[in-house]
Order: sequence, then structure tokens, then C-alpha cells
Amino acid sequence: MSSIIPIISEELKRYLEILLGNEVSKKYLQKIITPMEEYSLHVYRDISRVSEILDNLKLNGFDAHQHKIFDNLIITTPKGPFELTHLEGSKEIIVDNRAAEMIYQGADLFVPGVKRANRVKVGDVVNILNQKNILVARAEATMSHNQMLMENQGIAARNILSPYIVPNLELLNDRDTPMYFQSIPAYLASINLDPKPEDKILDCCAAPGNKTFHLSELTEDQAQIIAVDRSKRRIEKIKSKIRKYKTSNITAYTGNIIELSKKWNVKFDKILIDPPCSSLGLRPRLIHNVDVKTIKSIAQYQKAILFACDELLKDNGTIVYSTCTVTKEENEEIIHHAVENMDYRVVEQNFVFSKTEISIADFTFPVQRFIPGIDKTLGYFIAKLQKSKS
Repeated sequence: MSSIIPIISEELKRYLEILLGNEVSKKYLQKIITPMEEYSLHVYRDISRVSEILDNLKLNGFDAHQHKIFDNLIITTPKGPFELTHLEGSKEIIVDNRAAEMIYQGADLFVPGVKRANRVKVGDVVNILNQKNILVARAEATMSHNQMLMENQGIAARNILSPYIVPNLELLNDRDTPMYFQSIPAYLASINLDPKPEDKILDCCAAPGNKTFHLSELTEDQAQIIAVDRSKRRIEKIKSKIRKYKTSNITAYTGNIIELSKKWNVKFDKILIDPPCSSLGLRPRLIHNVDVKTIKSIAQYQKAILFACDELLKDNGTIVYSTCTVTKEENEEIIHHAVENMDYRVVEQNFVFSKTEISIADFTFPVQRFIPGIDKTLGYFIAKLQKSKS
């Protein structure tokens, strides 16, 4: 599968070379098209099931072990890479880029991802390609092309062969144990906030809620936690998890934290900010369609979120700021802005796992930066800030 390279603009490629240096940039581009080397499964609350889940993963052919430090985490690795070649004479299904990246990791093709499927019949073995003609899988059609056009849900084709197979919850066939896949950096973002049972905590860009529930778990469901997200659909999913996990200390709201901060008369002890970002750390990514202008625009929005959260934070309160991207504008420059203009100081994190030691724009504060090609994770950034007294 080494012949596959990410489709990336010359502008973004040059940006990454300047930011990371030629060697690290090259490693990043080699790894960003692959799944993470290690996936972590967070077993929520009930670690007595860890051994059973480990056995289940191994029975399904995945290497897996319990994390050496965090006993509620299972570390597992994807299968692959497998050699995938174009099946000559077979029909093709073209899928959108989001679907392509899921199928590339072993998922089946669902109807909403289909862009084109001319003359495909049930039972046809087809080539699955993304919109840039990158082959991502071989699959067997479970619907005709007419059905795919008429239906709005369901499986359009079953994956036969893809470059990778990533572990998923469905294969575990365990609906009784609350658990979810959560990357190590995302896990660290929550634990480094150091939540306490007596704290009032805000997770201001909460969906899908994994860090929200982790904060609750860390405080034995005692802290008062408010989860906010702009998406009503995603907040409804968090509310569904609240009911499923029988968690009583989380309240979920739909809304934009910038607007809510102008209305709320409340102060929080701790705030977790994981704002919308350019997502240049997510893996696998076969296409990078972000330009520098967009990066700078997103960074301005992130500063607005930080300002809104400052209005809601108590004196001496703590913020953990994290993103799943690698740009300096959305990471180091946001933290520099908080220190220079908002009276914050950067504090050491209790758990530091990143192996990345490159210097970004002479930034010397203690933060964590995960980069594909150096770390076995997605690209990620974590900083911990403490607000000074007024």
C-alpha cells in the first residue's frame, strides 16, 4: 500500500515543511494515510470486564493488552496493511471522502456514502473508489444501483478486502458494558484537567462526549458537569449515553458557548476546550483540502471560544485546551495569546506521553504535541492553563 500518497495542495505541503521541518513533515505525510498504530478502548467504570474484552479482541485476531498505567484502557492494533489491487473488469462504486476513509479501515459501505454506482447489481463484486479515484476496498454489493438511489439508509456493499481492519465495538458483541474507543491524547486531555468531586466543570465543545464521561468517571460521578455543543443531534446522542450509563451529574445543552457565555451567570472551576479545528491530525486522511486561509479563520474562532470561556472561569481556575490538529495557529499561537493578552500561565501536565520534541516557532511553554510519524496516535495538542487572580 506504499503507492498511496495523500492528496495535498502545494500550499499546505509547503506550510507543513516550514512548520515541522522536511524530515518530520515527510514522516507525517507517510503516516497520515494510515490508521493509528495503537487504538485505546476505554472501559467505562467496570474494569472487571477488561480480561473478558481482551480475550474477545484476541479471538477476533487483534493484538491487545491492558495499558500499563491506566487499567481501564485496552490497547489494540489494527490488522494490515493488506495488498489491494484494482479488480480488472469489475464495476465501480464511487463514494464520498468521509465514507472512503471508513471503508479503507474495514467498514462496510452505507448508502449515504454512495456518490455513483452505475449498473451495479446485488451480488456484484465491485471496486470502491473515493472521489479522487483512489482505490479503498473491494466489496460485494447488497443493493442494486437503483436501490442505492432510492434508499437513504442501510448497507449498500459488504467489505471484502481493504488495506486495514480497525477494531470496532460491533465485533465485541457486548451491549452490557459501557465502553468506547478514545485515543490516548484525548484520554490525557481529560485526566490532565485534574477534575475533583467538588468541582463545577464545563466541557464547552463536548460532542461526542467521550471526554465528558471520562471527567465524570474520574470524579466518581460527583462533579457537576455541563456539556455544551452546537449540534442538537450530537447533544441528543450524549443525552442518550447519560441514560444508558446511568450518569446523574452531567447536564447537556445545545448551543454556541460564545453566545451562552453572554447569558449565563455562572462560574466554573475547570473548563475543557476542544474546539472545532482543521482536523489535520485525524487518521487516516487520504485527502487534505484545508488551506492556510481556512486555518487562520478557524484560529480566530478558537480565540473567541477561549475568550467566552474566560468569562465563565473562576479566578485561579483551570483550562485544558486541546485540538486534533498540527498547526501552530490553532495550537501554540492560541496559548501564546492566552498568556500575553488574557492573564493566564501555562502549567505542567501530570501525564505527559508525547514523544514529539520539535520546536514550533520558538515556543517554550510545557505543552504536549503528538505528530503522526513520531507518535503512534493521531495528531493532537494539549495545553493546561491557569487563570491568575483579578
